[in-house]
Amino acid sequence: MAAALLCLSGCGEAQGPSPEYRPEEAGTVDHALCLLGFTAIPVQEVSTGHHLIEATINGTRGSFVLDTGANVTAIDSSRSQEFGLSGNGGLAGAAAAVKSAGGRSARLAQVDSFQLGLLEISQDRVVIADMGRLLGQLSRVGGEDVAGIVGQDVLKEHRAIIDVPRPMLYLLETGSTPSPVAAGECEQGQTR
Repeated sequence: MAAALLCLSGCGEAQGPSPEYRPEEAGTVDHALCLLGFTAIPVQEVSTGHHLIEATINGTRGSFVLDTGANVTAIDSSRSQEFGLSGNGGLAGAAAAVKSAGGRSARLAQVDSFQLGLLEISQDRVVIADMGRLLGQLSRVGGEDVAGIVGQDVLKEHRAIIDVPRPMLYLLETGSTPSPVAAGECEQGQTR
């Protein structure tokens, strides 16, 4: 994620409505990826070019930055209790401590449930770190209270495909490989 944010005009404005999901329309990316078993999850582009996605962790919903440059999924330490995260990660002693990109102390936390859209995410841990300054800037620009970032750990595990211009995120269920599904599964509004 960029270290500094620059906004010349239109700060705080979304770049348009969420894209329409059209899996029933042959010849669309939605249709092709649905036929291969991918689930579509709309993302919101903000004026900085960042993409926000709604995630539900331990039953609590929040807005997260979709960050292909982050190795791990992380939640700001000021929001960890809201998401029911204790910060011990189920690990003993020093193994639970990690360092954030800025060299600050961070810790692992156990996750009981994690969803993006209707898709259950296999992630069982996230990092808790002080990201207040960065997320505060994104919250002001995006007009959303941003709780954290969804990183490469989730994107790799679920074989992510990102359609940046639309914007739309496509994920597979854990352990799945792209493979044909019945055409009837790709009906309007259905996201496997």
